[in-house]
Amino acid sequence: MFLPLKGVKVIDLTYFVAGPGAAKILADWGADVIKVEPPFGDPIRTSGTTLQAPIEKDCNPLWAAYNANKRGLALNLKTEEGKQILGKLLESADVFVSSYRTGALKRLGLDYETLSKKYPQLIWAQLNGYGDFGPAKDNPGFDVVAFWARSGAMMDFAEVDTSPINAPYGFGDATTACSLAGGIAGALYQKAQTGKGCKVMVSLYGQAIWNNSALVVATQYGDEYPKTRKNPMAPVMDSFKCSDGNWIYMSILQHERYYNTLMKDVIDRPDLVDDPRFCTAVEAKKRTRELVEIISEGFAKYTQKEMAERLAKADIAFDYIRHVKDILTDAQALENQYVVPVKNLNHTETLQAMSPVRFCLEEPQSPKDIEPTVERDAPQIGEHTVEILKEYGYDDAAIQHLKDIGAISCEE
Repeated sequence: MFLPLKGVKVIDLTYFVAGPGAAKILADWGADVIKVEPPFGDPIRTSGTTLQAPIEKDCNPLWAAYNANKRGLALNLKTEEGKQILGKLLESADVFVSSYRTGALKRLGLDYETLSKKYPQLIWAQLNGYGDFGPAKDNPGFDVVAFWARSGAMMDFAEVDTSPINAPYGFGDATTACSLAGGIAGALYQKAQTGKGCKVMVSLYGQAIWNNSALVVATQYGDEYPKTRKNPMAPVMDSFKCSDGNWIYMSILQHERYYNTLMKDVIDRPDLVDDPRFCTAVEAKKRTRELVEIISEGFAKYTQKEMAERLAKADIAFDYIRHVKDILTDAQALENQYVVPVKNLNHTETLQAMSPVRFCLEEPQSPKDIEPTVERDAPQIGEHTVEILKEYGYDDAAIQHLKDIGAISCEE
């Protein structure tokens, strides 16, 4: 795969999922990303236990998911020497990306105001919980708190009159990571034109609001959430259970175009063709519950496979409602290499999700032409400390001194 960010230098001072995910996307696109960790490491190194995933030194797939393709440098930024090393790296870096809170960055002298004066070429990018202003700007903000809970997604995505959903780990983080990576790419274009860096900002809360932008509009005009599948946004955009107990989601956006076909060729109700109660979107909306019940009865006559054949023949958009684990054997995901087997250090393999954007210079003839590049496993703590410091002019004696005073940590 063509890697458009070859030659771009990124200093990654992030932790957990969202920030590291953004930096990994840049690494996947070819940037040289140096992951800067404290000597005890990024806390996500031990977070795999929450998901029943291994967290061994030679097999830590959750850590690898957001940190592969990076080099690792372990610095103690509580020491002056550690700060000096980071400053030396920033002198020639293109991007500094952090998910530390603004107060912590100010205490370390790594805030935008300070660094933009020292390094005017530097793109300074930050991901936080709630944004740069407002009463919650300094609050700790993780995915489930800032993205899911405050935005309304946790409550309004659930079936009505049930509990809030149990938000999936890292979902909001990963979408916010994509936005931050895109913002950094825009800033790199600006830098190519002017030679100057800028500040790039994204928050989990802001991302969630953007993801819910259609609902932000709808709720101002009487649309209420949470909903029930028995009274969805539109009666022809809903989940339906088949005779074998499996589900299909059908999505008809052009009601008048497909209504008669749905009645006649899909659910065996020719008697309802051109029925004025249901054949227009406006009238069908008034009788949503009734029409959902009619369509549900039609789906219940057929197995999932049989109904899929009928919908496909009618050229109506649909798909099976699956479990996440089904992705691991989905031919569409595998052929496009959206998930690929990645070797762990203990020689086992874990199927890993790949960042979604691919690049090429010519029309791809096969998936091999846009194959994602996994050039290196996620680093051990300080794995590349010596290698990186030597690139920046430190000799063996200086490196040993930095190690002795606790300013750096090196993988033994």
